[in-house]
Amino acid sequence: MLNFYMISSGSKGNSTVIWDEDDLIIIDCGITMKKFSEKTEKFDLTDVDKSIFISHEHSDHSKGVKTISKNINADVYSKGKTLERLKINGYNINGETAIGNFNIIPVSVSHDAADPVVYIIKNRGIKISVVSDLGKVNESLINEMKNSNIMAIEANYDIDMLLNGKYPLNLKNRIKSDHGHLSNEQSAEAICEALTENTSIVLTHLSENNNNPDTALSTVTTYLKNRDKKYKSIECASQYYGSSYYKF
Repeated sequence: MLNFYMISSGSKGNSTVIWDEDDLIIIDCGITMKKFSEKTEKFDLTDVDKSIFISHEHSDHSKGVKTISKNINADVYSKGKTLERLKINGYNINGETAIGNFNIIPVSVSHDAADPVVYIIKNRGIKISVVSDLGKVNESLINEMKNSNIMAIEANYDIDMLLNGKYPLNLKNRIKSDHGHLSNEQSAEAICEALTENTSIVLTHLSENNNNPDTALSTVTTYLKNRDKKYKSIECASQYYGSSYYKF
């Protein structure tokens, strides 16, 4: 059985857990050990091998990695430049990594970090895409995301809310740049190209100031409906409650 649960998603911290009977794969550790324990104690994860994959060095994705990896005895994987920035002696991932029944594929993306990636996770015919912190989506990423059973993808901001909001101009420009974050519309376009009728969509990394769940869901669902695209389910992950629990 394969399991997926997003512990937390947003600018204050991100972390996702994916596991089967043998291994736990943790994507990002931008949370405390306390929160990690509280959110995962309902699952029996004591007897599985544990591995952490960090997407990039920004603190909302990495600030808990040293403490969590030490406490749960997990190996840490990331790009070499990211490990250097974090001062972590982990495993440098240069391509697809096999761990038990898992294959973890890093895909380079455009973001203002040292060497940012997103992750495509495969396990015995199930595919999960965990995609956030990127300013644009290219065709190679779309191709990797295609036929995902779960597509957890960033919908960071509503363009009107961002432009009319309180952020200074330089920050607004950074967010909407090719090295920033995905808008609701950009997320909808990428989802539309990659989904199937069996895809569960999880919108992630919503800005607390420049977006809200109703706006993100409305933008994406309307975009897909107008193009007659079918999917299995859709939800917004939150900073405090994470996502629903999925199992296959």
